[in-house]
Amino acid sequence: MNKLFSKLLLFFTGFSSSLVIFIFLLLSYLCIDLFNLNDISNFLSFDWDVEKEKFGIATMLFSTMAISFNALFLAFVFSFSICSIIFLSKNRYLIFFLEKTILLMSAIPTVIYAFAALMTIVPFISTYKPSSTLSILVASIVLSLLLIPTMSLIFLNIFKTLSLKYQSTCLNLGLSRDDFFFKFVLKNSYKNMTGGVILALSRAIGDTMIALMLAGNALSFPTSIFDSSRTLTSHIALIFANDFDSMAFKAIFFCAVLLLGSNFILIFIIKSIRIK
Repeated sequence: MNKLFSKLLLFFTGFSSSLVIFIFLLLSYLCIDLFNLNDISNFLSFDWDVEKEKFGIATMLFSTMAISFNALFLAFVFSFSICSIIFLSKNRYLIFFLEKTILLMSAIPTVIYAFAALMTIVPFISTYKPSSTLSILVASIVLSLLLIPTMSLIFLNIFKTLSLKYQSTCLNLGLSRDDFFFKFVLKNSYKNMTGGVILALSRAIGDTMIALMLAGNALSFPTSIFDSSRTLTSHIALIFANDFDSMAFKAIFFCAVLLLGSNFILIFIIKSIRIK
């Protein structure tokens, strides 16, 4: 029975890996005509205008990174704070409330976050800065809510694993619970925490609905977090090309290759961190 299960597991793992590789090769094939000096320079520019035959995606690439890293920073601050409170608090009701809230947040669909933000965060910000109703700032704030459960659950699992193994020994040696957390747990979990942060970053880069509904989807290059912008994922969703051979059609597949390639790189980084 164990051998059969192992063979099935190996089969489905190989099938899934082959499917991902096939998708990457298919996307690369559909945009392979772009890989010459003139086309690449066009696609890596900051101008997108189909009528003028300008298909630069650098603006969308920059906007993707801006929203993702801003959201990642906010999510890390809140996730680490929540996990620290859960680990250090002696109030079991508070611990229960925070843990269940994190699990509930992980089950909420992305579109619900975006729709709720349109009704709450956007009107609130518009009262202070009317020109930034849909912007990098709004998308970053809401995207951070999507990342908090992912990051928090990873952090909690790391902290609890170390606690189960070493807490009794460290407390018997005279360390307080606070000292055990800050001097032992954090010191021995930063590599795994880094992996959790990178995993959350890959989810932020790949999110579509929040950026599509809240970032504003402007094609102009953003100069501040209050400007509207368009990410690679929302750009793929918004661009529609009837001609299979058109440059606009190939451009969206180039965006997909960049997104999938970035996830490959992030996964490789996570694996290399754990190996070390």
